[in-house]
Amino acid sequence: MTFSWRAKSGSFLVLALGILPVASASDSTVGQPRQVAVLVGDADDERIAMVAEAISFWNETVSDLGLGAPFLEPGRRVPAHGLRPFENYAHQLSQLAGRLHSSDPGPRPPEALFRVDAEVVVLLSAQNLMPFAWPYGDDGRYFVAIPFGDEREHVVRNVIAHELGHVLGLKHTREPGVLMCQPCDTSARTGGQPRFLPLTELDRERLRSFLGGTQP
Repeated sequence: MTFSWRAKSGSFLVLALGILPVASASDSTVGQPRQVAVLVGDADDERIAMVAEAISFWNETVSDLGLGAPFLEPGRRVPAHGLRPFENYAHQLSQLAGRLHSSDPGPRPPEALFRVDAEVVVLLSAQNLMPFAWPYGDDGRYFVAIPFGDEREHVVRNVIAHELGHVLGLKHTREPGVLMCQPCDTSARTGGQPRFLPLTELDRERLRSFLGGTQP
């Protein structure tokens, strides 16, 4: 399980990303592009475009490694019965940050989550919670929650890409200034930098192993 929390220190925004094991890919997901469903209550939410951009980033990055694109184009969903079950589940998981382990199933996922026809369900939450990527079920599916409240596009965009990186099997690194960093200090970013923080060579090797069907 992977969690992120944000705290302000003076004029600095720090992304501190908690460390817990990342689930292994199931045989049914290795090498297969995963359908992504974006759950959102507001059709004008700017984070919708950021999810699409993060998915494009990962598809291009993985394709450059000689592997097939890991994600299909995201589809926006507004569940018939609303977002309350998903928001409640996200709140429960966020409250347990740092206290859940891969062997712990955690709170029971809502039935509504299993009814979403997608391997990756991204909730653009209306809550200011900790962003996370959490595996559920037994077939390699993930629930990803992105918080509401931060207006800095470069921060939100990289948080989304970071959490999707966990879906692809990446772990945290203590190296500063990279996408999977833990913690991450975004205060030094300038307009001339790439839209996404870079990967490490270890990240690339893990992607080759994880998406190629073997564990490093």
